[in-house]
Amino acid sequence: MRVSSNTVLTEEHLKDVVKLALKSPAFSFDLEASGENRGVPHLCNVSWISIATDDLCVSIPAGHPIGSKIIGEWKEKRVQKNGVKFFSMPTYEDPLPQLSPGVAFEILHPLFFNDRQIKITHGGPGYDFPALDKYYGEPPWLPWDCTMTMGWLCNENRKQFGLKEQVKDIYGVDYDNEHVGRCVEKWPFNKVARYAYLDALYPWFMHPRFLRQIQAEGLEDAYALEQDQYLPVCMMKLAGVTVDVPRLESLRETLSVRLVAEETQVYKSAHQEFNINSPSQKQHVLYDAKPEGQGLKPWKETPGGGWSVDASVLESYPSNPVCQALLQYAGTHKLLSNYVLSWLGDEEAGRPSQIHDGRIYTSFKPYGTVTGRYSSADPNLMNIPRPDTDDGKLIRGAFIAPPGWKLVVGDYGQIELVILAHLIGYGRLYDGFWAGIDPHQITAAGILGKDPEDVTKDERQFYGKTMNFTIVNGAGDEKVASMINGSVARAKKVLAKHQREFPEIYAFKAHAISKAREREPVPYIRTLIGRKRRLPDLNSQRWGPRMYAERQLFNTLIQGGAADILKTAITRTVWMLAEAVPEAALVLNVHDELVVVTPDEYAEEVEQILIMAMTGPAIQAMLNVPLKVDTAIVDRWSAAK
Repeated sequence: MRVSSNTVLTEEHLKDVVKLALKSPAFSFDLEASGENRGVPHLCNVSWISIATDDLCVSIPAGHPIGSKIIGEWKEKRVQKNGVKFFSMPTYEDPLPQLSPGVAFEILHPLFFNDRQIKITHGGPGYDFPALDKYYGEPPWLPWDCTMTMGWLCNENRKQFGLKEQVKDIYGVDYDNEHVGRCVEKWPFNKVARYAYLDALYPWFMHPRFLRQIQAEGLEDAYALEQDQYLPVCMMKLAGVTVDVPRLESLRETLSVRLVAEETQVYKSAHQEFNINSPSQKQHVLYDAKPEGQGLKPWKETPGGGWSVDASVLESYPSNPVCQALLQYAGTHKLLSNYVLSWLGDEEAGRPSQIHDGRIYTSFKPYGTVTGRYSSADPNLMNIPRPDTDDGKLIRGAFIAPPGWKLVVGDYGQIELVILAHLIGYGRLYDGFWAGIDPHQITAAGILGKDPEDVTKDERQFYGKTMNFTIVNGAGDEKVASMINGSVARAKKVLAKHQREFPEIYAFKAHAISKAREREPVPYIRTLIGRKRRLPDLNSQRWGPRMYAERQLFNTLIQGGAADILKTAITRTVWMLAEAVPEAALVLNVHDELVVVTPDEYAEEVEQILIMAMTGPAIQAMLNVPLKVDTAIVDRWSAAK
């Protein structure tokens, strides 16, 4: 079997590669893994390593099971819905002798463990860096860099940030339509060698390109903050979070029974049976004239032009029993499918368990959102219901501290309103924060014409929290109506009263939009740390896209500022824990919460560290209003609030 000279098969060749690569101020690398745990860095089996600098680019096989030449075929049995089928699969020649992962990584050690060279990857903090922990017992030494993060900073409005998508856009090269990396062991040796080679080469090309753009657009501070996230992302991936598997199994049974009962209630309310998961059938049930349908007036279109039946629409009809029954069913279906079955695994759906060694190892992503906030995947923990809801407590109760340990939880209180007050710099919210008055009470008091201390709990919820949610997220009349359990006419009056009582909010919004429109070549705003949000539709001649861009501008100013604060706090938490209580570890970052696991005896010390990390002078210097954090020491995450 012939192989490229850029494929490393011997120790001598690899030693020469390392010797030459060490002369470079940086290098890019990529890892490919095989086997059922390929997506779990600390359990994966690395079978390919690739490295690139200005002087070289090589791929290093370390356990690829097949050669390049097809020498026969075999029949693979697959069970499908319509029965068992057999598919012809190629049989390959044996591969050439390769280095073992242990030998390869031993020779590569000088590259990964020096503090002089920048180690560049595409998405490495969430995978490649923690994967090296399996072989070295620790991640590689800093400095690191990530071209996925850099590409996102340079264009946050992209739909996809994967290497192949960015390479195609930048260089016009489409090199992996077959998705070789999803299962490298089934592809011939030479194909994987080329794939691995390019996965290291293109990040090496992209890194200086993105660096020049970051400098040209004044994104240095935002870039530095994102670089600070690399190590925390890696450490959270390696730590994982312990889950109560028996509780999840019990929830599976409970929610399954509940789902059947709620489905029955939907049919009972609608006086008919239909496909409850079909949008088109739900459209007929909701919008057709009575008695066949509910005779509701549709108001929101889908991207395809039909009438929407999503949650926001259902919520806008609080008095309709079918809408409310559908909402109940959808909520339970989400809990069961997205969380319980997803985590435990669902054999019928072909989904493997996402729990390993009693823990979930999610991938936290500091990149990918337009506002700068974190996201997560495999599994997605960012859409877990909030802690002040019954469903939120139900799911959060599955996250626990191991025996002899505690969870220390820090939750920013109303951080988005803090950012709003800071940005405006005066007014009722601003004064209220300095006076220590709850902002929801301030808002409700303004709408109702009361003193804040006279606002009831329900009034705080319906008029204070609702309106503050509306302002931050740009909700419309229908959404406000559903949240206050009133009519659209009533919602419009409440919104108008809010605008009269809090004119500074609307004046600030108008000013921010006006200034953004003046910026060229594309309108944009900057967050606290200097992150850009580009909004090309802000100057659109079409009313719909322009209004959407205005809402996004205001939302990004607030949520982007909150993201800057939280990311700064994450950096501080990781380094302060490493210095004072190295046994403790940051394990979760969800919404505006940080969760640390620590041995029992350090719990109170860790709580004080978390408070200082999240609200200390370096954080407070970013704001001109006070920022507070609520903390708790618990055995279950659900007990924190």
